[in-house]
Amino acid sequence: MLDRFTSMQVFLALVRRGTFAAAAEELGISRAMASKHIQALEDHLGLRLFNRTTRTTRLTEAGERYYEQVHALLGELGNIEARLSEEAGSVRGMLSIAAPPAFGAFHVAPVIGAFMRAYPELHVRLVLADRPIDLVDEGIDVAITVRELADTSYIARRLSAVRMLVCAAPDYLAERGRPRNPEDLVTHNCLIYSETPTYMHAEWQFRRASDTFGVRVQGNFVSNVGNAIRNLALAGRGIARLPDYIVADDIRGGALHEILGRFTPPLRPVYALYPHREHLPGKVVSFLEFATRSFASANPRETPPGLGHK
Repeated sequence: MLDRFTSMQVFLALVRRGTFAAAAEELGISRAMASKHIQALEDHLGLRLFNRTTRTTRLTEAGERYYEQVHALLGELGNIEARLSEEAGSVRGMLSIAAPPAFGAFHVAPVIGAFMRAYPELHVRLVLADRPIDLVDEGIDVAITVRELADTSYIARRLSAVRMLVCAAPDYLAERGRPRNPEDLVTHNCLIYSETPTYMHAEWQFRRASDTFGVRVQGNFVSNVGNAIRNLALAGRGIARLPDYIVADDIRGGALHEILGRFTPPLRPVYALYPHREHLPGKVVSFLEFATRSFASANPRETPPGLGHK
């Protein structure tokens, strides 16, 4: 069975060009195939659309009426496709972004604000959540994550990296002593970040010379929210390991003291995740490019790779 939409295109080409040979050449098909399409269309409609002679092909009265309808229909279809293509490439509509609460509030939101100034027709929904996000099920266009990536089906673009700082309140250090080496942490109460709050232990990464190693720590408090751990650290309840964007102000102000600075753990990468790489809407492509430039400017030591890393 021949495709009716293609048959309509053959019909319009035959009206424009006047002969089967010319219509077939325009569409890149054989003259015999063009004839089959017109025959199939007439059989489907139960109408003769053309009066044919050995020299000419002219529309019948029914063919003229059909031409008016099909010409208008395919013309409007072309307009719809053009409008959709234009919208797909434009930066407008709703853009949904997810990010961790603290990083999203202090670092992603300002980038979004600058992006919206550049594109005033855009609306943005920012979801702040300290948990893995299912982009497809939750309708998220881009998720910003601050972590090493496990096996993921999402496409990832590296934006930047953050320092992980080990710190504690002066009161805690006065009472329990200051660790001199990462191994000393095994005798301290460490405040644990975990997406599985039943685990009261973790392995913290450190660097000594060119080697990276882990120290297994434990404590009496675990949370999947960084600010909750910060608050416990400020209260002198233990040692925390948190991103610099959460505790940098506290350290500068003296409310927390950085410890083990010469064993600074490896940088933690910041990624933008999105569901697929094909036919991305213009708003997503533009935001990814804008965010890459913004984070690279904020962290000149970081040189983010391009699109397409999984």
